[in-house]
Amino acid sequence: MATENPGLVAVFGHLYREVHALYQLVARRFDLTVQQVELLCLLHGDPPSLGALATALDCDKTNVTGLVDRLQRRGYLTRSTDPVDRRITRIQLTDDGITLGDRLRAAIAHELTTRLPQPDRPHLVTALRTAATALSDSRPPA
Repeated sequence: MATENPGLVAVFGHLYREVHALYQLVARRFDLTVQQVELLCLLHGDPPSLGALATALDCDKTNVTGLVDRLQRRGYLTRSTDPVDRRITRIQLTDDGITLGDRLRAAIAHELTTRLPQPDRPHLVTALRTAATALSDSRPPA
């Protein structure tokens, strides 16, 4: 059963490594870690809780606290207490954080679009969205 489609495993492994390398490249340009880039790219709209960020980043809440601490010291994030449930800490981008998040997303998009052939992009986006949705929908709860 596990050997039914070794090509699929190889392709996803290769894709994972290439996307990670792309994030590393962008992170170095901005003097950030890959995890900080991921966090800054996730933040937009309503301020999420630390727990929600940990879930989105698939890591422990204590790891997110450290990431937030470092980004807050650099002036990219603020913490606030949830007005309804004071036990919850919300994380919000500062104006500098919004600007940086926009620049990071643009840099990642630029790297992807310059590397992927134009005619293939719509099909790739559709196929990758389908795969990502199928994988996340079938993921067992943590």
